[in-house]
Amino acid sequence: MSLPRRVGVLVAGLGGLAVSTTIGLLWATGPKALPAGTQLAFAAMILIGVTWAGFAGWALVRRPLFAVDRVITGWLAVIFSTLTTVGTVAIAVARASTAGVLAAGGLGLILIVVSSAMLIRARAYRAALLARKRELEGHQP
Repeated sequence: MSLPRRVGVLVAGLGGLAVSTTIGLLWATGPKALPAGTQLAFAAMILIGVTWAGFAGWALVRRPLFAVDRVITGWLAVIFSTLTTVGTVAIAVARASTAGVLAAGGLGLILIVVSSAMLIRARAYRAALLARKRELEGHQP
């Protein structure tokens, strides 16, 4: 992994850890019990942050080959963008907010499209690297 990519992975991991820690502390130190929906949202955000931190630790320690880290990152982005979109649209629907549904759905759709494009690009890059590997292995004596 190149230095800029390693720094990016480190930033993503530290960001996920910071978000998870902050939300966990807010949840644990609140003056009274939170509503069930808020607890579910907090748990989901903590899980997302911990997942990014775990991925970063794995990628930085293991040094994945043939761009598998890019494919995993793409899948995480697609999954988390989709879950976030579903959650925010559900909240907007529950509040009967047409503007909220449109805003959450529109922004969510943009996030899903961008993350899907990243995943497609990562898979193509990995496929190209693996094809090159097979080609090089076929030319050795």
